[in-house]
Amino acid sequence: MKIEAEHISPENFRKFGMVVIAPKEDPTSQAADYKFWSDIANYNIDGDTEIGICTVYKQPKNEITGMERHLRTPEILIPIDAPFTLPLLIDGEAEDNAKAFQCNLGEAVVINKAVWHGACLPVGKDESSYFVIFRRGTPYEDVEKKEIKTIEIE
Repeated sequence: MKIEAEHISPENFRKFGMVVIAPKEDPTSQAADYKFWSDIANYNIDGDTEIGICTVYKQPKNEITGMERHLRTPEILIPIDAPFTLPLLIDGEAEDNAKAFQCNLGEAVVINKAVWHGACLPVGKDESSYFVIFRRGTPYEDVEKKEIKTIEIE
């Protein structure tokens, strides 16, 4: 199966979670040496959080064969050095309904609890890194994985 990655937007990502983009409104506070926008996104995590970094590498084919989900935490992804493509699937939906979204530098995504997601795929580079923020201990206590039929992402 092939799917085409869409550029992420608040509208097309809504059923999977939330997109965080730089606001166009006036800043909450500013001076000659800074501008600050407060409260541009909200999410709830029960308990302590952790920040990790994931680095992904370009493969011979831009495809995935497995996904994972977390039942107790949303997952926040923020690109560090290159855009990435994020494959997603809502629990209970057929794999044919999988979607992929490109997240650029200066954007972030909040994946809702229980949403299936694959490892991000680098865009425009042989590798890319991104911050991963979720409930502390998630990699050890709250990861459900499943194999899926191969999805090629264009």
